Amino acid sequence: MKRPVLVTVIGIVMIVVGLMQVGVGILLVSQRNDATVLADANVTTSELTSVAIGLLVLGALSVLLAFWLLNGSRVARALIGLLELGQIAGGIYILVKLDSSHQASGIGQIIGGLIVLYFLVGTEKAKAYFAH
Repeated sequence: MKRPVLVTVIGIVMIVVGLMQVGVGILLVSQRNDATVLADANVTTSELTSVAIGLLVLGALSVLLAFWLLNGSRVARALIGLLELGQIAGGIYILVKLDSSHQASGIGQIIGGLIVLYFLVGTEKAKAYFAH
């Protein structure tokens, strides 16, 4: 069975974004003791380190899942679906709990998660309808 083009696009985007997350995580780890960076971000060394480790883990996981997805793994598709549900929940949290300056980020997370979920698990008939 031929892999849908949109699944390929999702896999490639996940690889690129995952590599960017790893890069930012490495950058943050290297800057975790820089007083200027800590003061500008208004965070402690441990908070910055936690964010950096989170980015490294999520980036590596994204790349791994993307390669599994591109190889046709249904398990990867299900795990990516769960991650997208988490992204939607995070977007809702941002909308409800944070100030209005973060609302665009929350809306973007929700929309992005819904689009990826749709193309991962949507029916072929629905996909064909929206492709034209």
